Amino acid sequence: MKTMAALAAVLANAPAMAAWEPTKPVEIVVAAGAGGASDQMARMMQAAIQKNNLMKAPMVVSLKGGASGAEALMYMKSSEGDPN
Repeated sequence: MKTMAALAAVLANAPAMAAWEPTKPVEIVVAAGAGGASDQMARMMQAAIQKNNLMKAPMVVSLKGGASGAEALMYMKSSEGDPN
């Protein structure tokens, strides 16, 4: 039930997402290990966005589990974002 509510929230914001077009692949960073609920949710969102052509750029799910989320935080802090 929670998964469907979150997916509906993402799809409902499609007009807002249309104003932003990334120039590089979009990376979804998941602060958990493979196969868990967070991983499955991220992959469901990725599939729904690509299936409905909500974004032209490809989406990549990166799993950065460990240290209670510190690994994911440090990864995102050190990565270079797209200024657009």
